[in-house]
Amino acid sequence: MSSLLLNWAVLTISFFITISLFWLGLMVLLAGNRRSAGTWLTGGGLMAGALFFTSHTAIMGRGLSSTSFGMDFWWWVSWIPAVVAPLAWYGALLWYSGYRLDRPHHHHSWLILNLVLAVGIGLLLVFANPLPSYRYVVGRIIVITPSIGGIPLLIIVYVAYSLLCYLLPLDLLRKPPIGSPLETRARQRARPYLVFASMALLLAGILLAWTALWALNTHPVPTLSNAQTERIVQQFDLGVAALVALAITLLGRAIVGFEVFTGRPLPRNRFLRQWRSTVILAGGFGAAAAFTLTIELRPIYSLMLATGLMTLFYALYSWRSFVEREDFMERLRPFVASQNLYGVLTTPQSESEGSTRALFDTLCRDVLEVRLATIVPAGALATLAGPPLAYPESSAAPSIDASGWPGRFSRQVRCLPAEQAGEPGGAFPGIDWAVPLWSSRGLDGVLMLGEKINGNPFTEEEIEIAQAAGERVLDLLAGTEMARLAMELLRQRLAQAHVMDGQGRRVLHDEVLPELHTTLLHLSALAPGEPSIRQAMSSLSKAHRQIADLMREMPLPVPHRLVQGGLAAALRSLVEHDYANDFNEVEWRIAPEAVEYARGLPLFVNEVLFFAARELVRNAAIHGRERENENSDALPLCLEISLEIKNGLHLAITDNGSGFRSRGPDAAGGSGNGLRIHNAMLAAVGARLEVLPLPERGTQAQIYLQPGNPAQ
Repeated sequence: MSSLLLNWAVLTISFFITISLFWLGLMVLLAGNRRSAGTWLTGGGLMAGALFFTSHTAIMGRGLSSTSFGMDFWWWVSWIPAVVAPLAWYGALLWYSGYRLDRPHHHHSWLILNLVLAVGIGLLLVFANPLPSYRYVVGRIIVITPSIGGIPLLIIVYVAYSLLCYLLPLDLLRKPPIGSPLETRARQRARPYLVFASMALLLAGILLAWTALWALNTHPVPTLSNAQTERIVQQFDLGVAALVALAITLLGRAIVGFEVFTGRPLPRNRFLRQWRSTVILAGGFGAAAAFTLTIELRPIYSLMLATGLMTLFYALYSWRSFVEREDFMERLRPFVASQNLYGVLTTPQSESEGSTRALFDTLCRDVLEVRLATIVPAGALATLAGPPLAYPESSAAPSIDASGWPGRFSRQVRCLPAEQAGEPGGAFPGIDWAVPLWSSRGLDGVLMLGEKINGNPFTEEEIEIAQAAGERVLDLLAGTEMARLAMELLRQRLAQAHVMDGQGRRVLHDEVLPELHTTLLHLSALAPGEPSIRQAMSSLSKAHRQIADLMREMPLPVPHRLVQGGLAAALRSLVEHDYANDFNEVEWRIAPEAVEYARGLPLFVNEVLFFAARELVRNAAIHGRERENENSDALPLCLEISLEIKNGLHLAITDNGSGFRSRGPDAAGGSGNGLRIHNAMLAAVGARLEVLPLPERGTQAQIYLQPGNPAQ
């Protein structure tokens, strides 16, 4: 390997490590739980490592043989993080394994030994003066210093200290971590990454010790001012830096993928994506910066190159953010889109349940990407929301007793392992997590989640989405059921009103009038000359005539009209008898197939259509002659009624009156409650009402009855 290529490789890896450590250290300190010891140990150790490799980059960039004052500064500064970083790594792994000072642990003595060695190295650096200026190091590597067997004491202590700090974590990682269930699961998943990172750091420490032994055993004493020696030292340094870069990459994956050192129970997906971008940025920028330093490019060109790289990476970051936002919006769209509640209420129950099922399947399949999931209603929604929903649909929902759930969940806990949510000794095959679903009433249900398809852990964002979407699914299930029950109640009340209307007419004709007639006969046979009896007979006769006249003047009952002639005939009879003097002209457009279609509908549905049409004709008769200007002449009022088939039954009533646009809210048209009531009644049978003003003058009201409603 040529000197230029070797120097470029060393600088590239050094830049990569520096950028990666700075990013990881800042993210752990800024985004982690600051009340957690692991956050401070890990963040502090990462920042110390970043400071060390900043010194390393500065020294390697100037060249090992350089003896300027700046080299002395970076040489002295580098020893501080070189002492702190190994101990911070060991401390972070102690915290990871569940170590506590107030609990017995087999690493108590090892921790004390490492602390003593760290303090000893600090004392040596301060009082024993083993650390010469960089100029001496370049000239002869080793100077007169306290030593044992010809080996400097500082080297002996530091090599032993660093190897212990990198070897002891492997012993800690042999045993499963201790902590809360959420922390334990994340730490178990991160364990392989930490094991390989510790092995890489241990190999780097061994290679560093080998480099020290080579320097001590080589005669004559090698100097960095010699080109051959500088080349050998760079090769050793490249090996150590490569192992450290590998360890940092693995450690970064464990930190951002599982957040084992941030004190948070769940990882955050955005950190993993940002870490990948940081690795690419560190590698690309490090390679470019190392290239400019290696070929000694003029500063202006180096600055231009750095500017271009910065712009490129920022553009890529912006583009990636846009793509992620679009992906998020695509995944969010099913949950903010209309759930077609009106269609759900006017379609059979089996079809209406499909929309909620599709929403739940979308959540499990496209958003959470789980193999198995179950949403179990609890509390007040246990009856309304129905039985548990299972994903995939072919799987059977487990039998779960939700009576004890309110005592197991709290609003502060986003999720729990499934074994903690179930009954003691119970287990849910394939279910790993239980996400509580809350409302103002308390616990409404639990979303049980299995393993993700890709095997990754759930992130904090995914649990938040699962909780919000699960609560929406439960609300949709309960709300739909409540609305369906209300519609059923409305249908029953309408049917009861129909029965009562027929019963009232029958009772008047068959029971009340005959009873009055019989009473009159009895009174006339008693003493017709007495004034009191004569007055009573007069009153009864008057009541009899009034009831008889009322029944004669009453139009034929609606059921009779509809049964005898159908909807079209009943409408014609209504307009010709009740509103004969209200319209100057009435035009009928009745399709024969529509008449036959209406005859096939239940009488109950025909009545609802007839009453709504009667209200529309009444509105046209009352408000059609209202003039926009009191001084203008009245125009002929025309009415057009059409009945035809357009994807179901279509009834249109059109007039050329003044229209409702000319009336204010306090006009004689009333409050509009009549149309609202009829609209609700139409919805109960699967129909809808639309009232629209015509462009010039008049109003058109249309009733659409679509097939397939249970009431039909």
